[in-house]
Amino acid sequence: MLFHSQLLGQVDIDEHSVLTLAAPLAGLEDCTRFKLFHDEGTDDTSRHVYWMQSLDSPAVTFSLTDPACFGIRYELDLENERDALQLERAEDAVVLVMVYKDVQQATHPALAPLKANLSAPLVINTASRRALQLPGLIVDVCMRRVG
Repeated sequence: MLFHSQLLGQVDIDEHSVLTLAAPLAGLEDCTRFKLFHDEGTDDTSRHVYWMQSLDSPAVTFSLTDPACFGIRYELDLENERDALQLERAEDAVVLVMVYKDVQQATHPALAPLKANLSAPLVINTASRRALQLPGLIVDVCMRRVG
C-alpha cells in the first residue's frame, strides 16, 4: 500500500508490518495504526533512530530510539499489559522511547538539544505487532560500576 507522509514523503507500506496501538496516545485518539521506519545507513547512529509514522494522519510522525542509547535499561512488569499487547513471550517485547528537540531551550530550532521521554516508553510486541505506551512511570536511577 502506498502512503504519503508529510515528513517522509511517499512510502510503500507492507500491511503485515503495521503496528496497532492497544490504547491511543494521549491527544491522538484517532491514530492507532503506525509504521516504523529507520535509516538503512551504514553508521551506528542511523540504526538507532526510528520514525513512527501514523497511518491514520500523514502529519503525525514521532522519532524513537532504543533507551540503551542513553544508557537506560528498563525492568518492566508487563503482567497487566500482557492481554492488550497479546504478549506470550517476554523476549518478544521491545522497549523504545520517544525523542524530541526541546526548541524552548535553544536560540535556533536547529540547535535545540535532543531529549527523551523516559517516563513513558513504548512497548512493542514484535510477534503480534501490538504496541502500548506506558505513561507515568516513576524513574528510579541505579548507578552500577561494571568491570
